[in-house]
Amino acid sequence: MPGLASPVVRTILLAIAWVAVGAARAQPALPAAQAYAQATSTDFAGNACDSGLQIGIGSVSAGCASVSSGVNAGSVATAGSGAVRLTANADTHSTGTDSHAGIGWSSASFVDWIAIAGPAGKTGMLTGTIYFSGGIGATANGSANTSTNAGASYSFSASLFGQNVALSGGVLQATNSVSNSTNPAGGAFTVTAPISFGSDGWALGSMTMTAITQAESAARPYRETSISPIIDADARASAAFGHTLYWGGISSLTVDGVELNGYALTSASGADYRFSTAPVPEPSAFALLLAGLGAIAWRKGRSRG
Repeated sequence: MPGLASPVVRTILLAIAWVAVGAARAQPALPAAQAYAQATSTDFAGNACDSGLQIGIGSVSAGCASVSSGVNAGSVATAGSGAVRLTANADTHSTGTDSHAGIGWSSASFVDWIAIAGPAGKTGMLTGTIYFSGGIGATANGSANTSTNAGASYSFSASLFGQNVALSGGVLQATNSVSNSTNPAGGAFTVTAPISFGSDGWALGSMTMTAITQAESAARPYRETSISPIIDADARASAAFGHTLYWGGISSLTVDGVELNGYALTSASGADYRFSTAPVPEPSAFALLLAGLGAIAWRKGRSRG
């Protein structure tokens, strides 16, 4: 009958089929979700910090700060279901004839396992979106006779049911070039992955996200002779992705070209990836602490310089 070939009827029949299977079968067992975070910093004057690799189920965070006269370097990393957040900074200022350098580095990742109910034995196409936002910047000011410099970089990667996306970028600002260079980053990855529903009516797969940021700077003063005035140097670098990489939700799930609506989804972490996992735009307590320490260190460096 012609009516049975219509998209509406096909959608209804498919919906009845996979709902019946989902209702008849228990949800599949999934491996545990894992989150990883690590942060390091150093001022090259004996103040080094390494959080070590932090591992957790659900969410995890790490932070470091290295603060001394003329240096404020730090980093923060958090990872949870469907979102990772990173920041790194390195602010340096010469003090008298002394040079200073610093590095902040952070990394965060997570892996979660997902099960989606559908028509047994069928293959479908799953489409979703991964968003990222933030920016990197660098400033370097000093004498052209020295090598004051600053740089920042980032790299992101993610996968959905085996389909991978990746992005990276960096900026390096050398002495006496443009005083401030900022590279805002933001956008979206659309990911489309084939999924296969088993005989029990469940399609099993994973979602992963990984991000790394680094900021480093070195401030070197210049003095032509022992009685010449000192030319101070300032260098700052930051990779600010405090609300970085997150899942934007599933936009489409089709089987045989027909959109499925109202399907069941479960995950090891408990997150419902049918919807966005956008983080609440509030800085963490550690990020606020780093900001305060940075202001204090910078003020001390300026006063001593």
